[in-house]
Amino acid sequence: MKKRMKLPKKNKLTIVQVISNYPSAQPVPSIKGGTEKIVFELTEELVRRGHNVYLFAALGSRSKANLITYPKGLRHKSIARFVTRKTPMGADIIHDHTFHSAIGQTIQSIPTLCTFHIPVKRRVKYPVYVSKSARQLTGNNKGFYVYNGINTSEYEFSTEKHGYLLFMGRIIRNKGVLHAIEVAEKTGKKLIIAGPVKAPHFFRREVKPRIQKNANIQYVGPVGGKLKQQLLKHAECVLFPTLWDEPFGLVMIESMACGTPVLALGNGAVPEVLSGFPNLICNTVHDMVAKVRKKKYPTPHKLRKYVTKRFTNKKMTDSYMEIYQDIIQREAGNSKRG
Repeated sequence: MKKRMKLPKKNKLTIVQVISNYPSAQPVPSIKGGTEKIVFELTEELVRRGHNVYLFAALGSRSKANLITYPKGLRHKSIARFVTRKTPMGADIIHDHTFHSAIGQTIQSIPTLCTFHIPVKRRVKYPVYVSKSARQLTGNNKGFYVYNGINTSEYEFSTEKHGYLLFMGRIIRNKGVLHAIEVAEKTGKKLIIAGPVKAPHFFRREVKPRIQKNANIQYVGPVGGKLKQQLLKHAECVLFPTLWDEPFGLVMIESMACGTPVLALGNGAVPEVLSGFPNLICNTVHDMVAKVRKKKYPTPHKLRKYVTKRFTNKKMTDSYMEIYQDIIQREAGNSKRG
């Protein structure tokens, strides 16, 4: 077998980041969208490193990159056509973050990778997943994986805890909000529930009545900015009783960055994200109740240090840069052989 010729790496790349505006993507960055936050962190860090970055995003977005906003109402193939038309000459790579892999599923002359931020199965040449478990479950162990990362300097740290439990996430059944309520009921602890109601019927019929029956449980709606920071940093513990194979679970690293422990059911990527603190992983709600009562948590400083070593925007960008260079090398090698 002929050995592939090693090509020199370019130090500075022209990188195109694409995030969809359909059907309801938020501007970048967003207090509501986790994907928007990750794309923003990656884009800004690439700019800080001196790369020439273009960002396709929804109207109202902001970035230090070259920002190109979509006209309203563009759908999948229209997004691909728009990006193809507006992508600058000489771009080295396109990074597709759209939920439908709009760019990756079309023929491109520019090397293109697709990050699957949600668990979907799509046939693209270079898939990237946000955890090993996501790659295994939806990608048949093919492709790459890169953990999400945050800018920890933007997260307020506190050793002062105010004795309440916190559930933060979309209010849908699979996020486990009913389990969080059950933990509060059985421990007698105060519980604050924060997040957008994405299943109104479920909320009205099953969640709201239990909140109304318990004076210790409070629903505060969607949160962001200062209020989100306050809730995270002063919680005694964040509950993450996810019922499905969560591809990552951003709130877990956000909580630990604030010095707040997370108790989570061990589904999806939870064992990977909490690998340094296996005692925080729960098998059942009963197990979670017992751990809340015992309060044997890692110190806030250990939690913060853990995130700064494993889940930062810099580490995430390092990993993506390796993949960019690898794909560019592969494609350049293929074109030379062709």
